[in-house]
Amino acid sequence: MKYHIDTIPVWDAYHEGGECPLCNLENRIEKSYVESFLGGSVMEPDTRIEVNQIGFCPHHFKLLYDAQNRLGLALMTHTHLKEFMEKFEKHCNAVLKASKTRNASTLSSIIKGRKEIQQLTVEFEEWLIKQHEQCVICNRMSNTMNRYAYTILYLWDTEKEFKKTLEASKGFCLKHLLLTIKISRETLPAHKQALWLADVIPIEIKSFQGLEQELFQFINKFDYRNQNKPLGSAKDSLPRTIQKLTGKFID
Repeated sequence: MKYHIDTIPVWDAYHEGGECPLCNLENRIEKSYVESFLGGSVMEPDTRIEVNQIGFCPHHFKLLYDAQNRLGLALMTHTHLKEFMEKFEKHCNAVLKASKTRNASTLSSIIKGRKEIQQLTVEFEEWLIKQHEQCVICNRMSNTMNRYAYTILYLWDTEKEFKKTLEASKGFCLKHLLLTIKISRETLPAHKQALWLADVIPIEIKSFQGLEQELFQFINKFDYRNQNKPLGSAKDSLPRTIQKLTGKFID
């Protein structure tokens, strides 16, 4: 897979600070995609075809619903529902048709019928899981985040100034650390993959150690003897720790 360089958003994300620059970028592009799907793209034929075929995951359906453009979302959901129903009924009818073999008169027919029902049921289950998990916005976000992770690795490999910025950062959340490792394996030779880990792992360890100390300070604040002690940066250590562990901003 080829990735494009997109350095300006990456630099902006690092200047923004926080526990993970890729979380900053992901949060930004998610809002952008939700807005775009409820804007002019609602009526674009290519977008409608894609939404009809794939739909949205529960998380992004909720974000789209909360955005208050109910007519635009209803239009997309209606045409997606019609295409879904066509496929859904096809699977249902196949299972129902096979289930009629329970009235077969011979042992071989019964065994064959049971195997057919079992196979169709497994296929139906797998199809339902896929329908539940697939999402147009998730797909687009994944492609964009892969590009941003690649850009970080490109800057690390080519610009000395970026290495200083990386060293001064708090590294990445676990989700996006994993993403950088994945992209490094896809795009870098083995010796540079090792160099990347050699640079980023100490930053991660230092960051987690700092969070542990801040979280401990936050917990101790609930002891009445420490009521008057200032919390400082430990005040928001719990949501930052959750973000670091999960890649999810906590408001």
